[in-house]
Amino acid sequence: MLRSVFGAAVWSRRRSLAWWVGGSFVYLLFLGSAFPTIRDNAGDFEEMLESYPEALRAMFNMVEGVSLSTGPGFLHMELFSLVLPLLLIILAVGFGARAVAGEEEEGTLDLLLAGPISRRRWLAEQFGAMAAVTFLIGLANFVGMLLAGAAFDLGLDSGKLAAASLGVVLIALVFGSLALAVGAVTGKRGLAMGVASAAALAAYLVFSLAEVVTWLGTVQKASPWYYYAASAPLLRGMEWVHAGVLAAIALALPVAGGVILDRRDLAV
Repeated sequence: MLRSVFGAAVWSRRRSLAWWVGGSFVYLLFLGSAFPTIRDNAGDFEEMLESYPEALRAMFNMVEGVSLSTGPGFLHMELFSLVLPLLLIILAVGFGARAVAGEEEEGTLDLLLAGPISRRRWLAEQFGAMAAVTFLIGLANFVGMLLAGAAFDLGLDSGKLAAASLGVVLIALVFGSLALAVGAVTGKRGLAMGVASAAALAAYLVFSLAEVVTWLGTVQKASPWYYYAASAPLLRGMEWVHAGVLAAIALALPVAGGVILDRRDLAV
């Protein structure tokens, strides 16, 4: 039996982790294999994209001057603008909601906390496990993209790719931490997942539509998605201030949740 909450939380997800890693490699190699066709027909694809409404172009974070004929431009639009962060957010939100609220709803949390472990330590180790699992998936994605890049001549810069991969992990942890905190405060798994999912959708829409909805521009920087997407790290490299903002949010939410968890009665 594993002695730490962290170890038990990671070990209990070993099978799903293996599926995530395997699925990521398959998907990324498949996506990479499509690049030569996209590159050879980039003019037609870009003409089609130019015909899209401005709002739709904004939602896919189409950066001016970025071409589908380059590997970074292709991955920026096809993977990093929405698909990859969405997948990791789903993973982290599910983990965060299950970590405390799931155990409480199943009536096992009070038994697990009967041992010599504080509620705050329990929450901290669950957050650590969530961060570790999310980081491992992010690392698998990074390696998978490096292999796809080498196999299909995407011309990727490893430093910029690492920055973009880290950004995906951080934005996923922001909403995973929100689910963890809401679960710690309420003890309700469904509510934790709902709040975190709604917040992720709202953050994405506020950022992506700010260019076409004037009043959203005034609140765009309040959206965590701004600090993930605005700097386009796959194209421009790491923006450390933005990464620091995401990391601070991801750390602050469990701390706040732990304060309330420490004081409230648990459901039994």
